[in-house]
Amino acid sequence: MEDEFIYLEDLKDERTVQFIKEETERTKLLLGKRADELYPKLLEILYESRVLQLFAFDENTPVMLIYGKKRSVNLGRKELYAAQSDEVIQYIWKIRGFRELGISVGKKGSDEVRTFILSEEGRVIRDLGNWVSQPFYHGNEVCYVKSYRKSPPPDGGEYPTYRVFCGDDIVYGKELKPGEFISIDVFGDVITLVKTKGWRYSELYVGESFDKLRKVDEAELIDVVDYKDYIIYRKNDNVILNGVTLGFEKPINAVASGKDFIAISLIKDYRTPVEYYDLSGKKIGEEPHDNVIMMDGGGSSLFLLETSFSFISKVTRRRIEGGVLTNSETIIETGKYEVGVKDIYVKGDVLLHGFLLYKHEKSKGVIVYGYGGFRVSLLPFSPYHLRVLLEDGYSFLVTNLRGGYENGEEWHKAGMLLNKKNIFRDFEHFLSLVKLAGGRTVAMGGSNGGLLVGAVLNETPQLVDCAVIGHPVLDMMRYHKMYVGKYWIEEYGDPDDPEFKDYLLSYSPYHNLKGGLPKTFVYTGINDDRVHPAHALKYVAKARKLGNDVLLFVNDSGHSLTDPETLAKEYSYVTAFIEECLR
Repeated sequence: MEDEFIYLEDLKDERTVQFIKEETERTKLLLGKRADELYPKLLEILYESRVLQLFAFDENTPVMLIYGKKRSVNLGRKELYAAQSDEVIQYIWKIRGFRELGISVGKKGSDEVRTFILSEEGRVIRDLGNWVSQPFYHGNEVCYVKSYRKSPPPDGGEYPTYRVFCGDDIVYGKELKPGEFISIDVFGDVITLVKTKGWRYSELYVGESFDKLRKVDEAELIDVVDYKDYIIYRKNDNVILNGVTLGFEKPINAVASGKDFIAISLIKDYRTPVEYYDLSGKKIGEEPHDNVIMMDGGGSSLFLLETSFSFISKVTRRRIEGGVLTNSETIIETGKYEVGVKDIYVKGDVLLHGFLLYKHEKSKGVIVYGYGGFRVSLLPFSPYHLRVLLEDGYSFLVTNLRGGYENGEEWHKAGMLLNKKNIFRDFEHFLSLVKLAGGRTVAMGGSNGGLLVGAVLNETPQLVDCAVIGHPVLDMMRYHKMYVGKYWIEEYGDPDDPEFKDYLLSYSPYHNLKGGLPKTFVYTGINDDRVHPAHALKYVAKARKLGNDVLLFVNDSGHSLTDPETLAKEYSYVTAFIEECLR
């Protein structure tokens, strides 16, 4: 199958550079003035502090990754590390048994990170290098996981892949294949390792050295929680502890443990209440929460990070002593925001749910947002990037589609591989609801959600007035040949496998593009090394050849976490497009 725009996969090709330049100039000419006006408003919102990650350093103090105008890693109220103006702090790592922590830092506009170990005073103890994650100690050596995305590892083998280093030696990983991930936790002399095949299957290994790991369990989803002379771990929607199995009818969102308790966040009615149990499995309490992002136990304390439609982030500390829930303390709460929220239910092939957000009863248009894949659950979150539009009279409809984890693993399976088209139908039901009510629709999605919007545009363009596609996966015949696309074969299927080839081709947004589609805004990051920018570039080039009204914005960002200034620039163009399109 000949692809006339394949040259756009080479970002150094002069034709690619010229294409990006011309398309960016076109977009700036049409939207630049309004985007420049919106930028200060969006930047002010994005400068509001928000906590992105936490873990328990001890029972009195959490470590928190805080973003906003200032980006920092804090030990309680003490700042340990502040990002420089050209830095982005990507992740923080808990190092069990030591009063140290790991921190992964990248440069603005890049997904590449460098990982350091910090002391509790904030001093850099060790620089572990680029593409390193999960630092830990075993024996007398510093160990870590290193990612090989663009080249093979030193011991050979396919890539992208991972290797585990202790000191200068590779101690694990040669058996790993592209699409397999590892998660390591070390409790004293005991190593626990979870090997995951894509988003479908996990194996739990335990041992005192990497050459003596033994498999102790397997399931679709396994997460290690703790080790207390026995392993505490999540197995699908069960928690296993010392011969006791806590089983739940609702999906598990997160699990944490402390000295004598287990805390389990479930997904019930698209919120995440937390239930507490003692180590014998007896329930000792329950409390409501909108969306628990993560939680971690230390001694008699549970530290919990959550978000909601009404605030950006909140960190609380809950004490559990002697099987009794005692006091709860709010450590930090940021970004309070008043917005109307309605739970929406739609009957399609299955019963579907969504959240409708609004500031005004009468709407200028409804931004219908979806993802539908990789076990990602769309639960209550602060819509800070859409506040300008909400204040101006637009509504925001967050859709819970198959492929996510809102209703468990069967819900995820129903939207992956040869079931992928289910998520397109689910999304179309929400778009139809808005159109039947006389509303105008903006179909919006990013990454896998960009695939969703691109496919729906081709199948049912009459349901969409405008489309916004961000950092998207759009070429389903070559996604596995670009950057880390091999990781996604377990979710999408292999285009080189006859079982999946025709199915992928039948919905690939790039291959099924046609003329006469609604106005579309496509944006990507030139330094995105997860989803290759060529997905967006090729799509726009072909759409323009077909005569479609399409705009391209190429930012100097990566795929994941970036700085507020870069995000504000991106969102200012998205907002300007939506205003112009629905004017």
